[in-house]
Amino acid sequence: MTLQRIEDVADGTKLFIFDRPAEYEYKSGQYCAIRLADLVEPDPKGAARSFSFASSPYEGELAFAMRSGESGYKKTFWSLKPGATVEATKAVGFFTEPEENDQPIVFLVGGIGITPARSILRQADHTGGKRDYMLFYANRFEQDATFHQELKALEQSLPHFRYITVLSRAESPAAPENDERGYITGPMLEKYISDIPHRLYYMVGSGEFIDAMESLLAGFGVMKEQCFKDPFTGLRKPAAK
Repeated sequence: MTLQRIEDVADGTKLFIFDRPAEYEYKSGQYCAIRLADLVEPDPKGAARSFSFASSPYEGELAFAMRSGESGYKKTFWSLKPGATVEATKAVGFFTEPEENDQPIVFLVGGIGITPARSILRQADHTGGKRDYMLFYANRFEQDATFHQELKALEQSLPHFRYITVLSRAESPAAPENDERGYITGPMLEKYISDIPHRLYYMVGSGEFIDAMESLLAGFGVMKEQCFKDPFTGLRKPAAK
């Protein structure tokens, strides 16, 4: 793939937009691995990483979001200029919408995990999907929320979508609607969802984040079959010795 352009989408987060190779197919919610040719410095994890598509299948380009970091891989990716080329695998993954039903979907997302949710929501907006969607998006501060303004605008064009920001460190008071402080909790879910056990839940974030969300949902009687998860590999803290 050839890099076309780069956009700033949050503090310390960029969107890298590549051309879409002929006949490259994927579904919203899937991911691929991207390999870089030469790293600017060694990286013990190697020269390839997996990325969820931030773009949607209807688009003619492929987009991936990345936060800045100190690894050789991230430093190299952030140094790419338009015209640079990378290698990508075929799309894989099952973090996709079910085709056999139209149950409401609740996204429980932490940080940069917003990318597959964005892909699904943009595709639904494009096709005029009728499914109900709700997004709880957890970040420290509003400026950390990737695609924040775009998601707010999407509420206006996608009739059955509700976007709730959840900020853990913001000092400003919460807005009257769709804005929370702290972390995603049971009372918070009950505030917005009247039928918690009867929805599908798509969780994206660190291992600890997903563990917490699974435990939370289990307390409401949500079955494992209703839960879909996309954990960030490599972000789980090592177990205490």
